[in-house]
Amino acid sequence: MRPSRIFPPLALLRASLLTATLAASTAHAQATEEWNTFPPTSTPNTPAAPPVKSAPAVSDKQPATQPSAASPATAPAPAPAQPSSTSAASPAPTQQQPTPASSASKSAPAAPAEPEPVVVSTQERFQPGSEPRTPSTLHNAWTDPKNLRHTSSAVGGVGLLRVAGADLGAKGVLRFSVTGEYFKNANFPVQSAEDTRTAGTFALSYVPLEFLEVFAAYGVSANTNSRSSPNLIQALGDITLGVRGSRQWAKGFWAGVDLRAMSFSGVGNQDVSRYALGFAPRVLATYDLRQINAKLPLRVHGNLGLILDGTGDLVTTTRLNAAEEFALNVNRFNRLGLGLGVEAPLPAVTPFLEFNLAYPLGVGGEGLVAPNGETVSAASAAYKTFNVGAKITALRDVTFTVGAEIGLTRVVGLGVPATPPLNLFFGAAYSVDLLGSSTTRIIETIRERKVEGAASAAPQTAQVSGVILDSATRKPIPGVLVTVPGAGLPPVATEAETGRFLTHPLPAGPVRIAAQKDGYRLVEHDMKLTAGETSTVELTMEAMARPALFNVSTTSKKKPVAATLRLQGPKNQEFATSESATGPSKLEVPAGRYTVNVTSPGYLAQTRDVQVSEGGTLDLAFELEPEPKKKLVEVKENKIEILQQVHFGTGKAVILADSYPLLAQVVDAIVRNDIKRVRIEGHTDNQGPADFNLQLSKDRAQAVATHLIKAGIDPARIEVEGFGDTRPIAPNLTPRGRELNRRVEFVILER
Repeated sequence: MRPSRIFPPLALLRASLLTATLAASTAHAQATEEWNTFPPTSTPNTPAAPPVKSAPAVSDKQPATQPSAASPATAPAPAPAQPSSTSAASPAPTQQQPTPASSASKSAPAAPAEPEPVVVSTQERFQPGSEPRTPSTLHNAWTDPKNLRHTSSAVGGVGLLRVAGADLGAKGVLRFSVTGEYFKNANFPVQSAEDTRTAGTFALSYVPLEFLEVFAAYGVSANTNSRSSPNLIQALGDITLGVRGSRQWAKGFWAGVDLRAMSFSGVGNQDVSRYALGFAPRVLATYDLRQINAKLPLRVHGNLGLILDGTGDLVTTTRLNAAEEFALNVNRFNRLGLGLGVEAPLPAVTPFLEFNLAYPLGVGGEGLVAPNGETVSAASAAYKTFNVGAKITALRDVTFTVGAEIGLTRVVGLGVPATPPLNLFFGAAYSVDLLGSSTTRIIETIRERKVEGAASAAPQTAQVSGVILDSATRKPIPGVLVTVPGAGLPPVATEAETGRFLTHPLPAGPVRIAAQKDGYRLVEHDMKLTAGETSTVELTMEAMARPALFNVSTTSKKKPVAATLRLQGPKNQEFATSESATGPSKLEVPAGRYTVNVTSPGYLAQTRDVQVSEGGTLDLAFELEPEPKKKLVEVKENKIEILQQVHFGTGKAVILADSYPLLAQVVDAIVRNDIKRVRIEGHTDNQGPADFNLQLSKDRAQAVATHLIKAGIDPARIEVEGFGDTRPIAPNLTPRGRELNRRVEFVILER
């Protein structure tokens, strides 16, 4: 058995880990608040006067108004103490009579104190680019994309509880997690056995690149069972080191691979002291339905892979019973692992469900032996669980996880650890953005001062309220920055779901509203504002077409060749490649269908029809063939003359390989002479039935057309016709005459 006590009691270890996590959370929270140098403000209990009855707003940046004479700040200093009555130089004070001037001063009313400015509104926002990576989701909307929280799973790496995710989250984020497990049940794993198990796992992960995550996990466990020897087994846990590579392949879809290396601590009596290694490769996939339908906040995860471990070889001299195999997690078979999970990112909480299966491999037809000696199948004893849980995301950077693992397997087979009927999970996770800049919040406060005893001044400002829509889909556009050029005011952004905005107070009169967002064309709108009113406007923005990208390479025998590419399509253009190129040349073009013609001195020309989507990338690699010393193809008037016949199998429409160079010269002639359309005509001699010869001529013409299409000629540029033996060019009386009549001709229809 493993030594009964390797580390201090688990309660002390769990308390230490939890204390460290909370301390780190507090320190990070304090560090992120150091930016706040604003003085505390308070809003008076009395409601602010309506803006229509108030003077114009006073900016916080204006100098403070001088306090009135009655203000404590300018009250006269207290009179000096009366001199001692024993002093001969100090006569007794006498009552001074007020002079007329002083009487007038007393009778004049004191200047009224100016009222303190009243806070009308306070707006707080983050400076663009400094938003927190894992903000609180407590007050978010039901379908807010920020409800998603990437956290480290119980086994390391981004995921749910045991199911891993292929969406790695933001680059530069370091994630910690501490997960505890508790299980207690009677008659487990065999009848009349009492089992209690606690376990803890500490995991961390880091995303250094957008497509790469590295992670590690370390766990300890303690199991008490009346049928194990000793009853209490406390063990040094397993160590897992892993790396995960993943990327987004389509809208809402991520996929990648996960590789884990595991170290299992040694077990046994005093003469056994060793360890075992394991390896677990698997493929991962994540599908985010929110990117397809924003009103459906669901994400689906899938895992499939192998679990290879050597724990079965750690104990060879002692036969473990079912209770001991469970306590030590000893597997004598490799497993096929399957994990499925679904989560719903909602405000403050993300509920999730999981299904996990570990099917033992190599069991054989004889099956497994149950603790009572009976034989059970591998399928009935395989580890199968259904997990239900939730992530609590109400706090910034800190996530709490609670869940229950419900065992679906009730059969126990030796060699495969038993599945607990109910295992409880609880944990905490913490995220730190190592690359992100410090969070910067901007607080804008508008104050106004009520003027007593005077008629309220007429309002001099106005506002603009509006909505910004996509011109094609008529859907609201979130995150559009709306500015008033020349006003010196910060921009406002449209709301995430409605696309609405409200400007800062603006001077009445003509103004220009500008709206801008990456991927859209700038929109400017002139309007005239009326003081005291809020004008409404609807703006539409046109999405800019994202260019497509060609990766072009022209080579001959794998070496770069200088060539000219002529593109015909949405944008006609020429592009030259260099013989000194060390890699593919990049060419940006509008999306669409293109005909690409490639020519190079001393090489046969090639052509290709391609389709490239908006924002897509297409590799165009041309392997050019040197021109032959003897030209077999000439363009004369309305025909492409070939000086050698296309050879076919006898009585068949199969082109022989010795005609491939000839047809490559035909392609060269079509490209260099810019022939738009050509008809391929097939002819035969008069040997055999006429209907057979007619069909054979059509088939041979079609075979030539198919070859040219594979060489890059657009099918729309080719017509096919067969004439059988109806158009001979020589008498069919001699073998030479019949050979001349068996031919293929190329007729130019359009140039």
